[in-house]
Amino acid sequence: MNAPDRAPAQWVELPGDAHGSLGAPAPVSLGLLELWLPLAARRWWLLSAMVLGAVLGFGASMLQPVHFNAVASFVVQPVMRPSQGVAPGGLPALAGLLGAGGTSPVDLHVTVLRSQTMADRITDRFDLQQTWGARSRIEAQQHLARRVSFGTGRRDGMVQISMLDASPQLAAAIANQYVVELRSMLRGFALEEARERRLFYDAQMVRARQALATAQRGLQQSGFDRAALRTQPSAAADRFARLSADVAATELRLTATRRVRSDASPEVKQVLTELAALQQQLAGLRLPRDDDEGAYVGRLREFRYAEALVESIGRQVEAARVDEAADAVPFQVLDQARPPEWPNLPRPLLWAAAGAAGVAGLAAAGILARHRRALARLDPAWQQRLAQVQSVLPGRP
Repeated sequence: MNAPDRAPAQWVELPGDAHGSLGAPAPVSLGLLELWLPLAARRWWLLSAMVLGAVLGFGASMLQPVHFNAVASFVVQPVMRPSQGVAPGGLPALAGLLGAGGTSPVDLHVTVLRSQTMADRITDRFDLQQTWGARSRIEAQQHLARRVSFGTGRRDGMVQISMLDASPQLAAAIANQYVVELRSMLRGFALEEARERRLFYDAQMVRARQALATAQRGLQQSGFDRAALRTQPSAAADRFARLSADVAATELRLTATRRVRSDASPEVKQVLTELAALQQQLAGLRLPRDDDEGAYVGRLREFRYAEALVESIGRQVEAARVDEAADAVPFQVLDQARPPEWPNLPRPLLWAAAGAAGVAGLAAAGILARHRRALARLDPAWQQRLAQVQSVLPGRP
């Protein structure tokens, strides 16, 4: 008799862990201890790797070019112009030229230091294209931009110029030359502004003197009349003429200020305030009118106005001439750069520390990876899965 047919085999799923191992307890993580134990077991190997990394980092630092850092510093100070009592100007002349208004003077000085004109002067002064072996002038200026840096202190108004170069003498010379060129440029800005104001006031002075001469001839041709006798023409005309001349002089000062300042600058706003106050006083002043031909009061008023205007413009001209002759620069040199005795770059200790940390990190990662693989090989589920993967590989039976 034939053996009875057997029932087909059925898969029965038994309780187990996440990997399917029968009755195996779920793995428990040891936390940091699981990372510490394998590293502690190979501590001497890690220490050797750190020493090797430090030696490699120190050796790499020795291959880097040596650079010396020279530092020059100056303090930005507000400049009191000789003519400030006549034409107030709180900020340096540079603020008006750049149209920055309320920008910090420290930022304005740093802007000039970073300008293309400054780079051109430094490049030409030291012939950096040939000194550094650059292929073009632009390349030399790019090297200069990477090697020079400017630090600012907004509270104390200090600016530091740091220059890196392989030659300590050249680094110190370039840092000091930045200060020299900055002084020259600021002096040129202030001189140009004062010259423009002086030329403007000189032209206005010629017109005012012509008007004074005309008013004087008219006054000489006039005589006394009843309106002049009923008033005190000298006192009233003097006051009216003085206010009118102040208004005209303030308008001229506003025009001259707007030639070198923006409308948002404090100087223009202050002149506008003064002009509004004078115009209000002039509007409230009333004089007796006498419109007859040859009236004494009117011609005396015109003469006093022209005379006061010439006097006021004369003060402005003298103030502009004093500013033009002044040699005021809005900063004071604090420290001149000296050739450094020790190089700033490279930094062997930093390179050694970075090399030790990098090699030790790679070694620790390798130790932990080997430890994880060794633990995985002890897992039956991992061994079963590995066998399945190998069974489907090409060349397997």
